[in-house]
Amino acid sequence: MTANATVTSTPLLNGQLIGITYHAIAAVRDRLLAASDLSFHQSVALKAVSDGLDRAGAVDRMTATLKIGESEAHTLLDELADTGLLDGTRPSLTDKGDRLQRGFTDAVAELAERLYGGLPAAEREIAARALAHVTARANAELAGR
Repeated sequence: MTANATVTSTPLLNGQLIGITYHAIAAVRDRLLAASDLSFHQSVALKAVSDGLDRAGAVDRMTATLKIGESEAHTLLDELADTGLLDGTRPSLTDKGDRLQRGFTDAVAELAERLYGGLPAAEREIAARALAHVTARANAELAGR
């Protein structure tokens, strides 16, 4: 190697790299959501209901994954009911909500294939384990442990 040669290496996993990746993916995701007039938080609420969770379960999922309070989670469910996407006190998807959820799910699956499809499964498994570990530590920090 000559004195002018530079060595490039893959950066180590750190908060900056995770943040940059998150924002890049979120920008693409938000472009998908723009067509539906849903916010990301509303899409998470819709997904929780589509997974068959009752209101309490949907609220629990939203508070845990979105790091929001219970009142905000209830508001999200109420907003979706007001727009005709959810029906009833034990929320269920309306036909309109089901069509929207299926369309978004399909679009996200196609996006995931474009973003992750060429990565070897072993590398994806390692990344998933690392991110799950970091998430658990962050959640412990939030819980004051």
